[in-house]
Amino acid sequence: MPARLRDGATVHLRPLAPGEVDVVEQVFTGMSARSRQQRYLVPMPRLPGGARRSLAATDSDRHVAWVALLDGRPVGLCRFVRTAHDRAEVAFEVVDAQQGRGIASTLVDAVAAVADAVGVRWLEASVAHGNHASVAVLAGLGLELRPDDGLLVGTGLLRLPAVPRVDRVAVLELAGQLVAGPTSRSTAAATSSS
Repeated sequence: MPARLRDGATVHLRPLAPGEVDVVEQVFTGMSARSRQQRYLVPMPRLPGGARRSLAATDSDRHVAWVALLDGRPVGLCRFVRTAHDRAEVAFEVVDAQQGRGIASTLVDAVAAVADAVGVRWLEASVAHGNHASVAVLAGLGLELRPDDGLLVGTGLLRLPAVPRVDRVAVLELAGQLVAGPTSRSTAAATSSS
């Protein structure tokens, strides 16, 4: 689905399908050592195979991830992973060449809309000190971060951004299609046209 960025460009968003390791790897490859450390909170010169598989192990409920594409190339990811029935940890990354354009905010809005729809009420996050852009994005969701053991960590009641960055109805329709699968959609379409 298309979404407009701050500079007027259009980015395309979609759910990350289970097992899309190549997308995870492409975004990781586009990040500098500094960006990787800010995202993963430790130096990460390469993404180990187990981590790649885990990051691509989406299931539309416990682990939800969305990808942003520019000119067909993955440029950002955002995900939530449930830590309890009504809680989830949120994380996001954008390739260095596309940072500062609003891709993270756009992805976070889409993922937060899905989280809200599936019953997530509280979000958690851990951020490296000095990652001011991520702190600002998370504040927009209701997270207040505080210093804790060398990081900034926080939990907050999920608050969708007041000004939507995405068409949330379209996001939920696209998220629902992934959950329903092709057979369920075909059956639903046939039933509604009868």
